[in-house]
Amino acid sequence: MHHNDYTDFLLRYLIRLADNGAEMDVTLQVNGTTITGQLIGNVTYMQEVRRRLKSEDEELGEKISAFLDKMTDKFAKHTDADEYETGYLHLRQAKMVVGKEQIPLEGDLWRGKAADVNGFSFGSIAVKKEEGDRFV
Repeated sequence: MHHNDYTDFLLRYLIRLADNGAEMDVTLQVNGTTITGQLIGNVTYMQEVRRRLKSEDEELGEKISAFLDKMTDKFAKHTDADEYETGYLHLRQAKMVVGKEQIPLEGDLWRGKAADVNGFSFGSIAVKKEEGDRFV
């Protein structure tokens, strides 16, 4: 069975838009966890990972950079193909929402399988700290 058999067609379309440069804020429900952030494309995700890892360890950064450059080129070539879908989605400024808290993820990038998303909404989630408080 193809991975798209269990993936929402609208979510797949949004991922394709992001892969082609249309970034947007989304909130996802993934197996009971709420994750919010900016939906970004494959190429942008790889560029962000490369930039962040390169700055930490120079030797390791060069090896990782070479690998990620190849992956970025692959994604860039395949993104133009009408039928190409990775089956994954990528968020920047990703946060998990737990109760009344937003917990930023280390490095703020998140990658997940589109088929694992149970539901989504447009926009990022606003959390009230206490009753009567303004949304943050």
